[in-house]
Amino acid sequence: MSCSSWAGFLSLSPTFENSSEFVLNLMESIKNIFTILAFGYGSLAGNLALAQESTVSVRLMVPDGGWKIRIDQVYQTSTHLLAVSMLERSPGPAIQVISQAKDSVKVKAPKLPVRHLILGKTWNWPNKEPFTFLSDPKELSKPIAGAKLVFQAQAKPVPKIPAMVNYIVVYKKEVFTDGKTKQGETLQELAKRHCKELGASPPSVLRIINGFAAKFHAANVPKLKALPEVKYVEMDQGF
Repeated sequence: MSCSSWAGFLSLSPTFENSSEFVLNLMESIKNIFTILAFGYGSLAGNLALAQESTVSVRLMVPDGGWKIRIDQVYQTSTHLLAVSMLERSPGPAIQVISQAKDSVKVKAPKLPVRHLILGKTWNWPNKEPFTFLSDPKELSKPIAGAKLVFQAQAKPVPKIPAMVNYIVVYKKEVFTDGKTKQGETLQELAKRHCKELGASPPSVLRIINGFAAKFHAANVPKLKALPEVKYVEMDQGF
């Protein structure tokens, strides 16, 4: 650059009384630039954190295949997520072996260690899963205090209760020997067990016909008819 160019540049540049003032102003400008960059980076990081999505899953051993588990809520703290799940047993018969109930949901939260709080357990044997089992929803207030709610399951629709119709059930005569089955059940005990398995009302035993009367859901009548002890089933016209 020529001397005349330098002169023009200096005439357009701010003037300082001494070099110390120039250095101080330069440092202040650099500081402001870093402040702006830090703010922008923090905002970007915050937006990325808000946009993060992670999966929360729960798996639990249950007494039989009729048990289900549902993640109802997920809370976030600075160090972990808290998943609140509810255990429920569906009515009716189910496979009578220890099974695994599970559920999984997507939440708007960073991937953090998950602690599980479980409601609805009714069996006495201890589970190996490192979960916290609660007997009352009121017990949730302490562990979730100060945590941020990041997931809320939609309310379950109220199921339509199917109409129950009264049926007369007659057992095969050969099912009973001296008033009991091969398993040692009486007529009343067998009828009570079948009603319980099929979600029916308590039975009214009809010894004269070797059977009983009870109210069944229409969807369970085919299962009732398929029982090996049952001779026939008919709708009770008197009801």
